[in-house]
Amino acid sequence: MPKKVSIITGPILGLRSTWFIEDTIKFAASTGEKVVSFNLFDEILGQSEKQPQNAYEKMLCIGEILDGYSYQFQCMREKAYLSIARKIAKLGKNVSVIIRTPASIEWRGYNLIFKDHRIISEVIKPDAIITLIDAEWKIKERLKSNYGKHVLRVAAHQKDLSIPEILEWLASEVSVSEDWAEWAAYITGKKVKHIVLGIETPIYKNRKKYVRDVDNLAKLVTQKDVPIFYTSYSMTVATEKIRKKINSMIWKLRSYGVVIDPASIELGGNVEKEHESVVFAYTVCRDLRWDVQKVDAVVAFHPYENRPPLSTGMMDELGHARAFQKERYLILPVGGGSPFTGDNYVPANHVFKTDKEFFEFIEKKRRPVLKPKYEKFQKAFLKWQEKDGKKKRTK
Repeated sequence: MPKKVSIITGPILGLRSTWFIEDTIKFAASTGEKVVSFNLFDEILGQSEKQPQNAYEKMLCIGEILDGYSYQFQCMREKAYLSIARKIAKLGKNVSVIIRTPASIEWRGYNLIFKDHRIISEVIKPDAIITLIDAEWKIKERLKSNYGKHVLRVAAHQKDLSIPEILEWLASEVSVSEDWAEWAAYITGKKVKHIVLGIETPIYKNRKKYVRDVDNLAKLVTQKDVPIFYTSYSMTVATEKIRKKINSMIWKLRSYGVVIDPASIELGGNVEKEHESVVFAYTVCRDLRWDVQKVDAVVAFHPYENRPPLSTGMMDELGHARAFQKERYLILPVGGGSPFTGDNYVPANHVFKTDKEFFEFIEKKRRPVLKPKYEKFQKAFLKWQEKDGKKKRTK
């Protein structure tokens, strides 16, 4: 049996997830990890003896399946999962597995949910379920491409998707995937994590530029019991100097585990007024319920040496982390003496003047201690950014 089995969910269009997974497999190989991937629709089409020659033909075949009988489609999915499970059983113990499948599909104005909880739990027995997401405005831009229009026309039977419809689809993917993970944990008796991961992240040298986050995905699909951190910080008032400090801390933290950076979902600068309220509500839901609720620890960086500004987002995230009973840490050079900070938002011994104190604490005093055991991934990711990360593919 393989080292780890992960199911990757997320919309079938607008993410360019195929390229993301391919890049992650290559990146993992550079760190000495072998990953094998399966695609549910590829398995279904193979069993149907259909051989599409390109992505456009593949989507036509998928469209035909969606337009057929729903119970037949469910039988096809179950048969495909059984086939994938047999292939997985033949893999070595040092191989990690990815199974790419959507948890729902936008079809004729209706969100078609895949109720595959039982077959996944009993046959695949996943160790983790990861839902890929991206900024809604980026997805909308990708849907304007020729391929994006083709998929919408063939699968969704629509010419376009609005921002609220895209957000609704993303929310559906997360909700169904959560159910899959809970069901799998109940059936298998093991802990099955569900994580929501942005497909891109700001690069180390310039947070205004983005690269595919192959580092986080590679760690999630190959490493068992990898710690998962959420980084909280002020995104609206930070100066360039402070941003560099925060960025340096975030990148060092990657050596200790997976780091969920709220900036991975790049904010759009031109949100239409009619969509502003739903985008804001989605942002709060994503950060608090999809991120803070699912991670192991929240690390808040507020490295202001004079008059630290109020960050309502950071306060809310720490408050929710307390409610969700997550580990909480705060780097705060000044102003940490308030009784509403230590032993309220954050345990008193988890408030630090410097990031150096914080990293020394988790390495020497935390129980169990955390060591930078994922440094090979972090270093490889820095190198990957400088080379492969600069290569832009277009579709």
